[in-house]
Amino acid sequence: MHASSNLPSLRATVRLGGKGEDLFTQAPWWDVKFYPYATPGEDPVFAMVGAASTVICRCVSNEDNCIEILHWFRDERVEDEEGQCLNSIVWTRAENEDPIVCVAGSENSINVLNARTGEWVKTLVGHGLGINDLAISPADPTILVSCSFDKSVRIWSLDPAHAKQPTAAICSPVLQRKEGVLALGMHRKGDYVFSGGIDTRINLWRIPKFRKEELGTDKPRQIHYPYFSSSEIHSNFIDCIQWHNDLIISRASGECKILLWRIDNFNSDKEPPVSAPIPPSQTVQSQTPIVLPPKQRSGTLSAWGGRFQRLLQFELPESQNFYIRFNPFSMPNIAPILAAGNHISQVFFWDLQHLEEVGGIKELSYRAEPNKKKSRKNTAGDSSSKAQAPTLIARAHRIREDSVASSSTDTAAGWPVKAKRKDKTKREKRDGLVSTIGDSFRSLAAHKKITVPKVEFTIRQVSWSRDGKWCIACGDYGMIAIFSGGQGDGLEVAT
Repeated sequence: MHASSNLPSLRATVRLGGKGEDLFTQAPWWDVKFYPYATPGEDPVFAMVGAASTVICRCVSNEDNCIEILHWFRDERVEDEEGQCLNSIVWTRAENEDPIVCVAGSENSINVLNARTGEWVKTLVGHGLGINDLAISPADPTILVSCSFDKSVRIWSLDPAHAKQPTAAICSPVLQRKEGVLALGMHRKGDYVFSGGIDTRINLWRIPKFRKEELGTDKPRQIHYPYFSSSEIHSNFIDCIQWHNDLIISRASGECKILLWRIDNFNSDKEPPVSAPIPPSQTVQSQTPIVLPPKQRSGTLSAWGGRFQRLLQFELPESQNFYIRFNPFSMPNIAPILAAGNHISQVFFWDLQHLEEVGGIKELSYRAEPNKKKSRKNTAGDSSSKAQAPTLIARAHRIREDSVASSSTDTAAGWPVKAKRKDKTKREKRDGLVSTIGDSFRSLAAHKKITVPKVEFTIRQVSWSRDGKWCIACGDYGMIAIFSGGQGDGLEVAT
């Protein structure tokens, strides 16, 4: 069994807003994000949105309280419309280092607010329908991305010099069945952003290197061809997609699982391909088409010449509901963790570093030295390219050939159970886990499961402080669950 002492424990639950109101009429909190630019030692600040409210809070370490409310904004436009709500929030910084939040929802505009002064800064208008997600470039805090039911992804400039014409580019595929876009995932280097939506398709867009004269005009760049596109990864609405270094973590409503996968040959440290993949029948003067083999012209297109490969599948039971999201914790020199909730008040934690150490996920990041030995042919089914480093599946196959641990895993949960023989070695336990990991269609149970007591509610979003010491889960009925490092009450370890 995995040791869970390094994973968070439940510290407190809070219901914000509507004191005295009936619990089941309380509006949900749809999104929560920690301020990403905090300096070490500061009490972390987070922001949440739901209904017509945007609230800025600080985590505090004392016995009487866990959070302190700093600002509470109300959007009168949303408040006056029945069924309307705010659902997405991201942080950025002004030129003077003031913390800024960008907030959006069922209205077709984005509000920009100063979280220090509590003042409204500006409103971005351009989408034709409600907005479903926001993302900020980690490399440039003036680059904001949004997606909408109007079937487009918009790239905005928050530079005050472009205030009159803030739209920098519009991404709208011309060769695909167009449906509303629900989720965004920005790469840590700010060069790429994923989008996923109702049509089950995932698109990868490259953020342009804008020239100064391109911005602030009434003619934003039109981008019609993603660098990667696939409808074969999920079978339902895609409502969350995030990066883990150069790997991708995504989920779709109704599937009760989260997938970890990669794009064949993708390497963010290398120069990107010359252009996006364009079928030969299309003629675009500004781009040079990449001629694709027939098998790549249907469900999956990639500028990197291959397809994709499923790596792991995380079990997320009782999560059929639409709009359940997550934010994996990933910072240099700190163990990465994936956390997600479901609709019966449970939060699941996976120690990704443990999986890296046992299953070899690091080999897939293209940061390891290429394997000089001749590797076996990949027969995973989701990949047609030759990987420089051995794949997780191939590695698991090789270990299984030398292992006698085929009966050392719990087939229900997928994690090693107590040995029936006293002489079972650490290697056998390790090999049993790798054997399970080698099957990318077999779900891995969480290392730790925490059930939030007293109120059963859907957890809509999970977010981490920059140092990983605090974790906030928010959801229906105005509920907030606050987690912090160390062990505590209410903890259950999945087996």
